[in-house]
Amino acid sequence: MEKEKLGNVLLYSMGRDDQPPSDEDGRLLEQIVQGCAEEEYHSRITESKNWTAMYQLAESRANLVEWLHLPKQAKVLELGAGCGTITSALLKKGAVVVCQEQNPHYARLNAKRHAQAADGQLAIYAAPLAQCEPYLDDDYDIVVSADVPIVEESAKELLCMIRRHLKPDGLLVLAAKNKFGLKYWAGNKEPYTNNYFAGLETAGVRLYSRERLKTLLAQCGFGQQEFYYPYPDERFALDLYSDKYLPKKGDLTYNITNYEDDRILLFQEQKVFDSIIEEGQFPFFANAYLCLASAQGEGIGTYRQEAVYIRYASDRSREHAVCTEITGHSVRKKAMYAQGEAHVAHILEAYQRLSRQYQHTDLRFNRCEKRLGEDGTAYAQFELLHAGALQERAGQAVEAQDWDKLFLILQRIAQYIKSGGRKVPFAVTDGFTQVFGKPAGVEALKQTACSETADIDLILPNILEDADGTWHVIDYEWTFFFPVPHNFMIYRTLFFLHHENPHREELSMERLLQWAQISPKEADVYAQMEEAFQRYVTGGLVPYREMVNLLERRFFNITELKADYDRVVAQNELLKGQGIWKAARKIKKKLTGN
Repeated sequence: MEKEKLGNVLLYSMGRDDQPPSDEDGRLLEQIVQGCAEEEYHSRITESKNWTAMYQLAESRANLVEWLHLPKQAKVLELGAGCGTITSALLKKGAVVVCQEQNPHYARLNAKRHAQAADGQLAIYAAPLAQCEPYLDDDYDIVVSADVPIVEESAKELLCMIRRHLKPDGLLVLAAKNKFGLKYWAGNKEPYTNNYFAGLETAGVRLYSRERLKTLLAQCGFGQQEFYYPYPDERFALDLYSDKYLPKKGDLTYNITNYEDDRILLFQEQKVFDSIIEEGQFPFFANAYLCLASAQGEGIGTYRQEAVYIRYASDRSREHAVCTEITGHSVRKKAMYAQGEAHVAHILEAYQRLSRQYQHTDLRFNRCEKRLGEDGTAYAQFELLHAGALQERAGQAVEAQDWDKLFLILQRIAQYIKSGGRKVPFAVTDGFTQVFGKPAGVEALKQTACSETADIDLILPNILEDADGTWHVIDYEWTFFFPVPHNFMIYRTLFFLHHENPHREELSMERLLQWAQISPKEADVYAQMEEAFQRYVTGGLVPYREMVNLLERRFFNITELKADYDRVVAQNELLKGQGIWKAARKIKKKLTGN
């Protein structure tokens, strides 16, 4: 293989090819990598409305491995590295990385992207795996395979090859699509044939189910296995569940993710997921797997991960992007970027202020303490509470149409909001303007009651109820130290309840606002504040979840299509036996008399 050096990166290829790409996607990738800093990738991706750029460069692609705790200088082999988004996460952890990528253009962009890595920290092979395997070492601590197809036609050969290149106690980090993932039942196309239901019918490229993948791994020498479940799938994971922490009803709400193509919509995935969760079948129907596997021995023990659940709030500005990890005994919230360290410090201060402000009530705020990570960076650590979710209790009331029970819950939230601490008059402070802008009509709020410290996120998902009925606020990230109207906080609680139940007439925003005695004029100001707040959180970035719309992907609701078909049939029945022109002549005669 030929060797060249791009900055501090060694690039090996079957023949040097540094010609600019001829296709539009390739040229766009080149422009972004060579012309933008990494913090600018997000805005360039959404501006370009390009699926390839999103898949190759979106930061959330790295969420699969960002949470892993690896020893410094771990020797890592990454297969199918693409343009290097996961490579970035591994390098930030101090790993020494060897990448394999068969697309020479992608491999070169990876090298250019990381040209300033430490000398000797990154080498890249631009060749198919079979061609570069003879050049790979056989003592890697970790092999990461996040974008190599795990399909029946080639998986066994791939896994046996990986086993040969790992240390005896090495770890495999393997992402795989699930043959029986709910999204394929619901109307997403099978990924490798681009056909509906092909994987389920075994008429296309055959994916693996969880049990068959476990058996295959064991046959290839990976006897120890731990499974995680990336949600919505392995491409842009926002949550990673595990067998020790599975999703609860109401958790899985983000299911329209057909970035690559149109889809049909056979049923509401959230409701079906809720039923699956009730039956204890989520691992079977999860859309994808992330498996940590090693040989019989110390592999998984050597690289044991404490986290049993991980959530990424990565569709935000770098100042506000955080990762939440739940372990067997605590909850940790850490900044994803250096710019977010002040935000974590703000959470720690919010706990102190809110605890004092509500000390005369029976509302409790989950204890928060400062801790230091292995790299010396501070994170917020919370107590892991074992209590029921208030959202689930409210959801049960909605399902049972027990509106008295539901509104008692809402009344209690409103009472806490209004009774929290010394009341202060509303004022448009610099802090208010920075977060909420200058909404039209804000002057009318001058007589509105406020608290000195305002947790605007007192919504149902953020409150737990223990056995004796005490409420515990588990997330107070969005607390502000300037006057915010109580009614705005109540408005947000009602807004998100309505958002979860958009078709319930009893929970329309009009009815909820009447109940809370919030006038339409006042609500309009709060709606503007909410829009400005969302811009503040994202830093003006378009969230990646909006890319389905930006890419103009369509989803066809099968129920609506059937109703349209029935209307057409009914119209045809009216004209049956008459002929369209005969009917038209009759209409003309009635209108003109001729």
